[in-house]
Amino acid sequence: MQPSKPTEHHKVLQRLAGDWRMISSTGHPDYDPNDPAKLWTETGRMLGDLWVVIESQGPMPDGTPARMFMTIGYDPALGCYTGTWIGSMMDRLWVYRGWLEDGGETLVLEAQGPDFNTPEKIVNYRDVIRFRSDGSRSFTGSVEQADGSFHEFMTHVVTPA
Repeated sequence: MQPSKPTEHHKVLQRLAGDWRMISSTGHPDYDPNDPAKLWTETGRMLGDLWVVIESQGPMPDGTPARMFMTIGYDPALGCYTGTWIGSMMDRLWVYRGWLEDGGETLVLEAQGPDFNTPEKIVNYRDVIRFRSDGSRSFTGSVEQADGSFHEFMTHVVTPA
């Protein structure tokens, strides 16, 4: 088997590498980035030229420490971004499929997982990463509703640390 060669799609992943800090969050109503006890940080690093591995850490709303890992790559054979997400607060492995929008400025990742209100029911989730011209980015999480629309349940803004 020949080693994989990076494509233009893989270059987008480099924009997620580095040290970041969350500066605002709708998912944590009392979030204060200036309070070290509430600060969320993120470190993204490239695994070769083909994958980015992102580690996030910070306190849950009840103060419990949390860690999360996300992997994202691009699979030319499938024609889409692929990845995973795990968090210390749950026992589910989330598996992503995604694509670019807005001329490469927005990365959309979808996964299936348990419904908030009916955990035995599986629904579609969508995480959207929007790159901003100032070097920051936003992250929005939403869940598909019965009518096919997506309801946002959190938005974070992160900047380089």
